[in-house]
Amino acid sequence: MEVSVRLKGFEDAKRRLAASSRKIDPVMRGALNTTVSQTRKQRYVQPMSRSIKGKRLNAALKIKRANSRNMNARIIPSSSGILVLNYKTWGMDKIDATRARIWVIGSNGKKVAAGFINPSSSKKLPWSTRGKKARGGLRTAIGPSAAYWFKQLSRGNTIQWINSFLEREFARRVTKELNKP
Repeated sequence: MEVSVRLKGFEDAKRRLAASSRKIDPVMRGALNTTVSQTRKQRYVQPMSRSIKGKRLNAALKIKRANSRNMNARIIPSSSGILVLNYKTWGMDKIDATRARIWVIGSNGKKVAAGFINPSSSKKLPWSTRGKKARGGLRTAIGPSAAYWFKQLSRGNTIQWINSFLEREFARRVTKELNKP
């Protein structure tokens, strides 16, 4: 998923900075990098941290920052599933005496995970379902990926928030740059 954002007043700011013999590129890079950091923190990690452990989230939502060669900053969510045990809330719906369906609670409600639980066992741990070619013993079940929750949270209001935050940050940095001696 790719979102393009257009800044209002970019050309005017570029002219004003050029008149005072300053470049717009460092200002733009700083605004983009701050925006992507704050977006990950406020719009993705905070809502998702209610259901997934925070350390796992920061690793699953990588940030690629703008630099002198590449003038775009982005958040890259991992498409690898998150272990059910890394979710703060998960449970089961019993199917029969030895099988139960696993579900996890995310930012937008319940989602079925890939695996099963033996409700008759003493430890009731979530185990993954294995294909015919799988080798080895039981493995821990995996829930939906960070990319799934990222897509669920990337709605119109998030994009509007990103746009307005970027405009404010850019204006603040341009003013700061123009006020430098």
